[in-house]
Amino acid sequence: MKPSEIIAADAEQRGLDPNAILSVIYKMVQEKNGKLMQSGNSVLFLEDIGEKNVALHLFTEDKPLALAKAVVVFMQQIRGMDLDAVYGNADNQQIIQLLTSVGVPVQQSDKPEYNWMAMV
Repeated sequence: MKPSEIIAADAEQRGLDPNAILSVIYKMVQEKNGKLMQSGNSVLFLEDIGEKNVALHLFTEDKPLALAKAVVVFMQQIRGMDLDAVYGNADNQQIIQLLTSVGVPVQQSDKPEYNWMAMV
């Protein structure tokens, strides 16, 4: 699947407007305030939030095992970037458990707008 198809399908499953999400992501990528990564049928959007930090937004159509493999790939790529920390808002505790199971040192966020963080 193309990244836009994965994002749209994931957004629809969450009851969100896929066109609005795709529009925001497109604009941020064009302005170099965001970056997309794809592995399998999972897409990770990295939103630049300043000070060598990014917020992560995961969109997926993968089954759990394929998603775990994609997360490993994403984290390997992120570790190769000039970043200090990654942040996120997990609306599903299983995401936190998945991150922890693949070796991501998830902790409580020091920024109130996110509920987890991990040092890179």
